[in-house]
Amino acid sequence: MPRTNIHSRNKVQFGNVLPRLFCGMVVVAIATGSLARADAPPNTGTSGSNREQKELDAPASTLGLAPPTEAVVLFDGSNFDAWKPFSFQWINPKDDQKQIQWKLVDDDAMEIAFEFEGKRRKQFLCTKEKFGDYRLHLEFQLPKEGSGNSGIFFGPLYELQIFDSADKNIPGMGDCGAIYQIRAPDSNAALEPGVWQTIDLEFQAADIGANGFMTENGAARVTIRLNGQLIHDDVRLSLRRNKYAAFPEERMSPIVLQEHGSNVKFRNIWLVEKAANSNAKLKK
Repeated sequence: MPRTNIHSRNKVQFGNVLPRLFCGMVVVAIATGSLARADAPPNTGTSGSNREQKELDAPASTLGLAPPTEAVVLFDGSNFDAWKPFSFQWINPKDDQKQIQWKLVDDDAMEIAFEFEGKRRKQFLCTKEKFGDYRLHLEFQLPKEGSGNSGIFFGPLYELQIFDSADKNIPGMGDCGAIYQIRAPDSNAALEPGVWQTIDLEFQAADIGANGFMTENGAARVTIRLNGQLIHDDVRLSLRRNKYAAFPEERMSPIVLQEHGSNVKFRNIWLVEKAANSNAKLKK
């Protein structure tokens, strides 16, 4: 009897099994839904897929987070007692705006307004008090109609941009969550207009030397979460290159809310000062 080549026999057996194995894999893939349709479009990072992915990746929300007992409550919906019209350069240049024209709305929010006594007037708001190192919580809502544009100024007027850019794949230095003209957010965590969004910001003020300038190793730093997602992680703020960069470089500064032609709403604004500055708060 001739000897059987064991390698040839194994090849034949494996060859007979392969078609059956492949068919079985296809059946399993179809049954589990893991086999992509041939006519399905590829994932190109469209706005729809961005929104779906954000919903899947959304971290725990701080929406409606109550201020702790040690917090400085800046706005709880009842009044503007902690705020006043802001004055700097072309914004209220004579510092003669005495009345706040923004509106109290929805029982717990403030809304930007553009007129005072029937006349168009641009108005930013700022806190009456100045702060050094702190953790800030704030909630905002962009209007469903219009551009949706505002900002929050922290420190010596670094601007955290508020903007309708939820559908952008890669946000830039002018999109929501950007430190305006300084740094783009690490990811696009912005939500659609018409829903409330959260900002949680930890600011460490710059060390100012006796000469009135920032010390070599004492640059300000900031960590920011937008809708619970980390978008700036302990960022060193060594540059001040936005259009408000001429604002005095001081350790203590107000929180400023910007009016930029949109009916943006704000609510639940409070901060917790860090221990090093708990006794250093100034009133202007």
